[in-house]
Amino acid sequence: MGRAVSVSLQKGGVGKTTIAINLVDALAARGHDVLLVDLDQQGNATEGVGLKDAYERDSPHVGDVLTDDDPVDAAETVVERDGFDVLPAHVDLDEIEDRIRNSTFGMLWVRRRIVDQLLGDAYDYIVVDSPPSLGPLSDAALIGTGSVIVPLLMSEPSVSGFERMWDQQVVPIRNEVDLELLAVVPNDLSGNNEERRIIEDLEDSPFEEHLPEFCRSDEFDDPDSPGPGIRHRIAFSRAWRDGRTLREYDPDNDMLDRLDRLAEIVENDA
Repeated sequence: MGRAVSVSLQKGGVGKTTIAINLVDALAARGHDVLLVDLDQQGNATEGVGLKDAYERDSPHVGDVLTDDDPVDAAETVVERDGFDVLPAHVDLDEIEDRIRNSTFGMLWVRRRIVDQLLGDAYDYIVVDSPPSLGPLSDAALIGTGSVIVPLLMSEPSVSGFERMWDQQVVPIRNEVDLELLAVVPNDLSGNNEERRIIEDLEDSPFEEHLPEFCRSDEFDDPDSPGPGIRHRIAFSRAWRDGRTLREYDPDNDMLDRLDRLAEIVENDA
């Protein structure tokens, strides 16, 4: 049992961090020991779980783990929190990306320094909130976890970002190491014909098998369903503002069941 997974898309504003935070929470609610690793330079996941101060903290931090110079043990940078633990982002992540770019084995640091050290003994699952752009840090996250969930807005820019990510990043990495696409998750849906069209296009694409059942177009026509995908709920942004997960902020929210089903996908065959 156990798996590391990146939540990634090379396009900002798609709800990547929301999915990462609440996937970690769903896995924890299912009885697992879970670590959230924030490798996004903006530190939104760190702030969104109530650890804003850690973003500018003194050593040890993630930069001391991802370095050529006497790296510290990743466990020393972990912050405990109710429900799950967090390896926070840091203000110096842009500099850290340059280190990865300029080091012979930098692309393997996330795997060797974080995943291999912590997965299994300390944690059942590790979820990485990846940077929203192509680059060495994003590559290192995908190589380090070996599996990825892609959140998508139902818009052409978001889909184009996924296509670029697939062609320019995922395929080249898969030519060298194992990298499994676990799910493509339509996110922040409100219900319109454009959303239906894009979901139907995904169902007619090679990525159809990676659409979870709750993300398919027949949910539009089910009177007992709110519609496909993770729906737009103001509680997501209010929870992030308060440094809490959706479950902590609104334990009766109707999207918790869908996040639980996404956690089940991560569990399968892990």
